[in-house]
Amino acid sequence: DIELKEKQNLLAVRNRTFKELIRNMRTIEDNDFEVPASLEEILRKYQRDGFVWLKTICHNGFAGILADDMGLGKTLQVIAFLLSEFLEAKAEDNRRCLIVTPASLVFNWNSEFKRFAPSLPVKMVAGLAPERAEIIHGAQSRDILITSYELLKRDLAEYENVKFFCQIIDEAQYIKNKKTQCAKAVKSVFSVTRFALTGTPVENRLGELWSIFDYLMPGFLFTYGRFKELFENPLTREESGEALSRLLALTQPFILRRLKGDVLKDLPDKIEKTHFVKFEKKQQ
Repeated sequence: DIELKEKQNLLAVRNRTFKELIRNMRTIEDNDFEVPASLEEILRKYQRDGFVWLKTICHNGFAGILADDMGLGKTLQVIAFLLSEFLEAKAEDNRRCLIVTPASLVFNWNSEFKRFAPSLPVKMVAGLAPERAEIIHGAQSRDILITSYELLKRDLAEYENVKFFCQIIDEAQYIKNKKTQCAKAVKSVFSVTRFALTGTPVENRLGELWSIFDYLMPGFLFTYGRFKELFENPLTREESGEALSRLLALTQPFILRRLKGDVLKDLPDKIEKTHFVKFEKKQQ
């Protein structure tokens, strides 16, 4: 909208729907999405803001990167979002979800769902290939499937006719290289909306940023060749403040990143305990 205003020679008609969309995206904190009652006392202020951001992005038909610093509860914010969607959806609505994560985090995600949203039907896509295929093919419209990047690559054919309401990838740096099988796999799964989670900054790695956006909203940052021409090459040579400004204008609405320092007052006091342990002979 800002770029359209700056181009005086370009005719652009902003109808009511467009104006409402811009208003919703600019005033995310004023949207009236309600945190599920069971999590009302659990979410901290910045996590509530993250929940509202996820809901706003989804309900306006976009996708986004939740890039909060490690330890700020990205998993909990996503669980709150999915529980909200589950509770608000009509019986006939598809709310099937796929969560893709490193293998070491599959069981962690499952345990977090059990802890914070035990009512959600969560299934780990694990076991032997026939068992995994049975879980995928038998997924109901409200099921949440959790799998690893490695297993998704192996089971990709099984997902061919499965339609997801939402796909979420954790540790999104796994798809930083657009040519890898991991990147190709997550991009080939059908989902209405998509989110990426990462605790590491992506704004300094332009190729990684493009690959994640190619998963989120294919074509939004153009082809990779065009992206390099417009942004990566000028910024690598530090020749273009204009390129940086334009890239930030394009991507900032779809990236939410808070550092621990930003939300320090919302975090509980650190508890430190000192334990003295006697070394065994080998350790000495």
